[in-house]
Amino acid sequence: MISSQRALGRAILYLSIGCGVLGIPELTMRAALAADYKEAPSLAKEVAAGKLPPVAERLPTNPLVVKPVNSIGSYGGTWRQALVGASDGLLERTIGYTRLVRWDPQWTGVVPDVAESYSANSDGTVYTFKLRKGIKWSDGTPFTADDILFWYNDILMNKEITPAVPRWLRSGNDPVVVSKVDDETIQFSFKSPNGMLLYYLASNIGSDILAGSPAHYLKKFHKAYNPDVDQLVKAAGAPSWVALIQAKVGNWQSPDRWRDAARPVLDPWKLTVPYTGTTQVVAERNPYYFKVDPEGNQLPYIDRVTYDVMGDVQSVILKATNGGLDMQAQRLNSLETGMVLAAHREQGGYKLFKVQPAWSNGMLICLNQTVKNPVLRQVFQNKDFRIGLSLAINRDEINDILYAGQSRPYQAVPRPGTALYDEKLATQYTQFDVKAANAALDRTGFTKRDDQGYRIGPDGKRIAFSIDVQTARKDHIDALELIRKYWKAVGIDMQPKPIESSFAVARMLANDQEGLVWIGGGGYDFLGLLDPKWYFPYENQSAFGSAWGIYYQNPKDPNAEEPPAWAKKQQDLYTELLKTVSDEGKLALMRQILAITGEEFPVIGTDMDPDNYGVVKTNFHNVPDIMPDTAFYVTPGPTNPEQYFMK
Repeated sequence: MISSQRALGRAILYLSIGCGVLGIPELTMRAALAADYKEAPSLAKEVAAGKLPPVAERLPTNPLVVKPVNSIGSYGGTWRQALVGASDGLLERTIGYTRLVRWDPQWTGVVPDVAESYSANSDGTVYTFKLRKGIKWSDGTPFTADDILFWYNDILMNKEITPAVPRWLRSGNDPVVVSKVDDETIQFSFKSPNGMLLYYLASNIGSDILAGSPAHYLKKFHKAYNPDVDQLVKAAGAPSWVALIQAKVGNWQSPDRWRDAARPVLDPWKLTVPYTGTTQVVAERNPYYFKVDPEGNQLPYIDRVTYDVMGDVQSVILKATNGGLDMQAQRLNSLETGMVLAAHREQGGYKLFKVQPAWSNGMLICLNQTVKNPVLRQVFQNKDFRIGLSLAINRDEINDILYAGQSRPYQAVPRPGTALYDEKLATQYTQFDVKAANAALDRTGFTKRDDQGYRIGPDGKRIAFSIDVQTARKDHIDALELIRKYWKAVGIDMQPKPIESSFAVARMLANDQEGLVWIGGGGYDFLGLLDPKWYFPYENQSAFGSAWGIYYQNPKDPNAEEPPAWAKKQQDLYTELLKTVSDEGKLALMRQILAITGEEFPVIGTDMDPDNYGVVKTNFHNVPDIMPDTAFYVTPGPTNPEQYFMK
C-alpha cells in the first residue's frame, strides 16, 4: 500500500507541469504612446456608440505595464471557477488583488500598483505614495488622494465603524496619520518607525484601504454625509447605518464587499451578479482598468469571470475533473486531491500547475510551556524532554503513510530556497532514534516508570497529557495516532484530542491547551516576517507559550506572563525588526531570532508540507507553472490574472 501511494505521489511531480524556471511576469513602468493603446472589441463598440470615452482617456497618464508570462494574449472568453459556501475568499484572491503596492510575482519584494511610486524616509516613520495621475474607478470617477483621506478620516478613524485601529497601522497606541500632499500624493506618518508597512499593504489586509476609499459612493451610506441614511438602512434591512457601511466596505476576511455590485472598484473585473445567495457570481471587465501589456493592449484579456457556488469541496473537485474549471487552485490544493486531479487530466482537458505551500511544516507539535498545570509546565519546559519526543518520531513512516512519500522530515524553519533557510536547523532532531530519544528523556530525570512502562513525572504520577487537534484535519489526527504509538514506546502517555477548529482556537487563546498541533507558518521569507508566531512567543496564538506571547503584545494583560530570557531576547529582536526599513536588515534580525529558535527548540516539527496542485485548461494561458500558496500572498493574485487569456 505504501509503495503504491509513493508511486502515485511521485507521478504527480511529472504530470503536465515540468520543473523549469519560474516563468512569471515582471512589472515595468514603461507605458506605450497613447495613440498605440488598444482595447477589447466589446469596449470598442461602446466607444463607437458613445457610451464610453476612448481608451486613452480611460487609462491613467502612466498606466502600469504588465509583461505576460509567456505571450501577448487575445481578448475574450469566460474564466470559470467555483467557490464553496457563504464565506469563500476566492473572489478576493482572483479578481480583488489591487493594492497601493503589491507583491512581485516571485514573492521577492514589493512593487508599485495603484501607486506609481513610493518612498520612505530613513527611519521608516514617513511613507510617501505617488498615485497614478488620471486613474479612475470602474464607474469612471477619478481616484485621487481625497479617496484615501475619506478612508482614513471617515472609516478608519471613525470609532463607530472601526472601534480599534489595527495593530499594523499603529505606533504603539498611536494610529497612523494620513495626509494629502497634492491630488496624487499621500503620506502615511508614524510616531515611531514602521518597517513593515509596505509588506502589510501588499498582503491580504492591504485590500481594506482601497475597499474603503470610493468616497463618491460610500458617502451616501455615511451618517456624516447623508442625513437621510436611515432610509437606506431600512431598505437594506440592516440594523444600523454603521452595520450597512461596514458591509459595503467589508474586510479581507469577509466576502461582504462582494455582495454589492454597485460598489466601484479599481480591479480588472467588476461585479455584475453579486455574492448574495445566487448559484453563480459574475464579474465583467472593468473598462477603466489601469494596466496594459507591452504592446499597449488594455488589460484584462478575459471578458468575464464566473464563480459557481457549490455546497462542498467534493463538488468543486468533481467539477474540475469533468473540465468545468478553467483555472483554479483554491479548494483543490491538497495532496489527496492532487492525486485525483492527476488521474483525470485527459477527461477534464487540463494540466496541473504547482501551488507551493508557504508553510514551514505539515504539522507542528506545540507543547504549551505556559500550561496552567504546574507539573506539565515543568515537564514541557525541559528542552531535553522536547528533544527526546522529537527523536522518537518516525517521520519517514508518517511521510509514506500520510504524504505518499512526497514530504521529508523537517522542523519549524523556513523552506529550502528562501533567504532564511538553514539546513542544520531544518534537520536537527529529525532522525528516528529510539535509543537517543530514551537517552534525552533520561537526562530530564524522569527515569522511573510505572508498571505499564510509562515515565513518572515530578509529582510521582505518570506523565500524561492531551494534544488538541482539529477534527477537520484528518491527516493531523492520523499523524497523532502514529505519534501516540511512538511516544508510548519511550514511556510517554499522549492522547490526541480531536476538537472543532473554533474550539481549538478558543482554548489556545485562553491558554487552556496542554498541547496543540497546527500547520506550520513562516515557510517563505516575507511570511516569516509577517507571521512569526511559531518561531518565538509573538502572540497568544504562539501555542507553545501562549502566556508569553500575550506578554509581548500587552504586558499588562492579566493573562500575560513574563517569558524566560531567551524568549525576551527574541521579542526584543523582533521589536527592532519592526523598526527596520531595509529588507536586508530585517532578514539579518530574523536570522538571529531563528538561531535562538534552533537553540531552544520550543516547537517539534514533523514533515514538510508537500507541494499541492491546481488545474488549468489546455486552452488557458499565461498561468505560471509554480506559485506560492497562502492568504498572505493572496494566491494567485500577484501572478497577474489580468494577463491570463484563453484561445
